[in-house]
Amino acid sequence: HYYITNNLRQASMTTRQILNVFEQYQKARTAFVQAVADLSTRPQNIETLQNAGVMSLLRPLLLDIVPSVQQTAALALGRLANYSDDLAEAVVKGDILPQLVYSLAEQNRFYKKAAAFVLRAVAKHSPPLAQAVVDSGALDAWQSVWRSSTRV
Repeated sequence: HYYITNNLRQASMTTRQILNVFEQYQKARTAFVQAVADLSTRPQNIETLQNAGVMSLLRPLLLDIVPSVQQTAALALGRLANYSDDLAEAVVKGDILPQLVYSLAEQNRFYKKAAAFVLRAVAKHSPPLAQAVVDSGALDAWQSVWRSSTRV
């Protein structure tokens, strides 16, 4: 009886420890995207963020399991792309647009709003960047999102 009780206690403790690791990981991702989104509001931070490779760090977070991480990553990318042609181009070259487009169909309205901000921030800089948004399938994706949201 002692052996079984002790094993159950150890298993329970191990489960708690494992879940704690995942909880810490989620908190770290959330804190990271929130900090980057905040930092990207100040022009003096943009070059440092870019040099630190922020685009490639934000990209996988667009597909994160936690919706608020996805939304905040998109918001940060939009703020960065909005800042300059170079950063908008980095969004295109970093294959970020296809990930945004892919996620549009499944996400909530807050993510869709953040994704629209990124697409608009990229497209506004030049005709070639606007064409890159079109080529990514963004317009088709938005059309189907709009159609599905207007059906009753």
